[in-house]
Amino acid sequence: MDGGLIIGIHGLNNKAEPGILRDWWTASIMEGMSRNLGREVRFDFTLVYWADLVYPAPVPVPENPEPYLPAAGSGPLPGFDASAKAVATARVREGVEKVLEKLLTAPLVQNIVRDAVQARYPDLHRYKHHPVTRRDVQERLREPLRAAHAQGRRVMLIAHSMGSIVAYDVLRRAGRTLPGVRISHFVTLGSPLGLGGIGEIVAGPLRVPECVARWTNLADPTDYAAEWNTRLANDYRANRAGVVVSDRLVTNGYVNGSGKPNTHKIYGYLRTPEVSELIAEFVRQEEA
Repeated sequence: MDGGLIIGIHGLNNKAEPGILRDWWTASIMEGMSRNLGREVRFDFTLVYWADLVYPAPVPVPENPEPYLPAAGSGPLPGFDASAKAVATARVREGVEKVLEKLLTAPLVQNIVRDAVQARYPDLHRYKHHPVTRRDVQERLREPLRAAHAQGRRVMLIAHSMGSIVAYDVLRRAGRTLPGVRISHFVTLGSPLGLGGIGEIVAGPLRVPECVARWTNLADPTDYAAEWNTRLANDYRANRAGVVVSDRLVTNGYVNGSGKPNTHKIYGYLRTPEVSELIAEFVRQEEA
């Protein structure tokens, strides 16, 4: 049996070319390992790239407004401030989201939301309404999962933003399309899977996929994609093996070259202490 494999899948919007984006993901992970754990951790990584199925050409590096940039300072990066105030703020937002979810069932509101999604998130709109795009995007993830299974490799799947929607769809259907595939650890970062109306996009009913042995969901409570519901365990039932979602709040400290924070950015998530420890744990299991 070969060693473990970490598979990443990116989220919304156009991206740099595949090789560069992969290098930025791995640089973020390695930065986190070095700063948070004080050591390098070796790992095999592959990136599922699907932006080219929606956009005609990748973003040139000089035109990318938010490339990978090392975090300022030195030493461990900050973990989440688990103070009562910070947690309470996150829970208030989740309560508001539940009210909005009920409002979203109104036909007029649904039409408004649909138009807003089409204008602001063309990737998500195409994924939902264009079956060929949906199929092709999902197949990009199925390919490395099939290969890993054929090689007998353990898999950690890290899905960011809309990538978590794609990953969830693929894993929920894995019994039919990926027989025998198992995911040792499914990690979602900045995921919108808890938002109202998500059941209209992903395979339902909402539950932990049967092929998943462990699911950890990490979110910065100020991340626009996840702030309204950071606790997926409230919405996704356990699978038949009793696996439930483990939700954790983190601090995404990404700041772009202009000094503007973006708490949804993948590079900030990948170097958090919490993600560093999860990856180190996965690698230790391979070395044992």
